[in-house]
Amino acid sequence: MNRNHITLTYCVGVIFMLTTSCSTSKKLNYFDDLPNAETYELKAMPVPERIIERGDRLDINFIVKDQESAAFFNKHSMAGAANAAAAAVGVGGGVGTGGGTGGADYVVNEEGEVEIPVVGRLKLAGLTASQAKQKLYGAVSPYLKEPLIEVSFTTFKVTVLGEVKTPGSFVIPAQQATLFTALAAAGDLPHTAKRYDIRLYRDYNGKRTIRKFDLRKASVLDDPDIFLMRPNDVIYVQARSNSIFKEESGLMASMFTVVISIVTLGFTIHNTTK
Repeated sequence: MNRNHITLTYCVGVIFMLTTSCSTSKKLNYFDDLPNAETYELKAMPVPERIIERGDRLDINFIVKDQESAAFFNKHSMAGAANAAAAAVGVGGGVGTGGGTGGADYVVNEEGEVEIPVVGRLKLAGLTASQAKQKLYGAVSPYLKEPLIEVSFTTFKVTVLGEVKTPGSFVIPAQQATLFTALAAAGDLPHTAKRYDIRLYRDYNGKRTIRKFDLRKASVLDDPDIFLMRPNDVIYVQARSNSIFKEESGLMASMFTVVISIVTLGFTIHNTTK
């Protein structure tokens, strides 16, 4: 095999390997089909109002001019008073976990209810925060004059399993969470993850669904049912076969062998016909 033969074979091999590596990188990039522009405007995505469900932790505050009358309804005030009383008698800890409002959340029980002091149990599951405010207003109005009521969620739980760096359940201290938030909590996807075969398991507001999506596609950014997480969503990421390069390396080896064979045959024929 002469020098020209070797040089040409090497060039063909390098070009083939570069082409294959580009194909591999496309399988690893997020939103790879976005336009090649410095700025790309996404569609507006209204955030749906969250629905209260069993197990949710709610921060409920009753605000009136006479705060002493509201103290019986506000768990923050009750927790603070209990902590102060415990400190006065030298008992450590008190109510909660040491913070000013620790342990002061209202937890929605299995029946979808919260227990409000004086009022008793109220079913809030299935309502939005705005609807819960209206229901609470009606319940405490006989005891509080023109109360201002605040209702908010204190946590947002998502679970990310499978081929991620840190699988598990994550409690995010936020009202809402996005797909980015969930993946970041799990440490993002390693190279061995199937970005093109992600499963989203959702059990929310009485409806159970499974969605499959491709993180390489920019359409994920415009799909609120995927991009906006719901409480207790489960994301499952499948692993690629054995290692990142198994699929590509097999194809690369086969095609490179074919290229070398064709080039070698061509030069052999050329030399024999001289």
